[in-house]
Amino acid sequence: MSCVKSAFAGIGCLVVLGAAAAAGFVYRDQLAALYRRVRGVPEPTPAVYVSPTPGAAAQAETSLERLTRRGGAAWVDLTAAQLAALIEQELAGGRGPNRVLDSIAVALGDQHVRVRGSLDVSMLPRRLLGPLAQGLARREPVVAGGTLSAQPDGRVVWTIDELRIREFPVPRSVIPAILRAMSLPAGNGAAVPIPLPAGVGDVRVSPAGIRVYRAAPR
Repeated sequence: MSCVKSAFAGIGCLVVLGAAAAAGFVYRDQLAALYRRVRGVPEPTPAVYVSPTPGAAAQAETSLERLTRRGGAAWVDLTAAQLAALIEQELAGGRGPNRVLDSIAVALGDQHVRVRGSLDVSMLPRRLLGPLAQGLARREPVVAGGTLSAQPDGRVVWTIDELRIREFPVPRSVIPAILRAMSLPAGNGAAVPIPLPAGVGDVRVSPAGIRVYRAAPR
């Protein structure tokens, strides 16, 4: 009888823990707000997303071309809309309803870039999504975030360390496999090349924009 009681007690604990976890997820925003009030932590600044504007990609390419000229500019500045247009060219992959990623918008932070869009989830292997795959539509909102940095070879890469499909976070270890499934040119892990000219020495990101520096001559 004691074994039966122990078994039922174990099941009861699992039920309680499961209910607590579910409640914690549902009320995560309220719990986070309560924690900030108790600890005196300021509210996080909401991300401001900017979509590509007409002609933004051409404007960005014209500015970046100045870096490649002999005796050209030491740096150029790009807006969030221009970066969004360049990323859209690199990531969208197709036109119309067959695009893997559309409705792209970009939010800038301190050396951090977030990209928001609508992802064609149907082209992702279900094994990568796990139980989440059961409740997803063909297209779902997605947010990816990471740092923008210049590499020693002069390329600029966006290293993604955050990925959410709908409101569900994807484990960081799975991100490279998802990028490969999207046919993105992910190099080292989750580092996605950004279409900037070769020979970039540094790149600085702030909420005000992106400054791209020319590499020092060797």
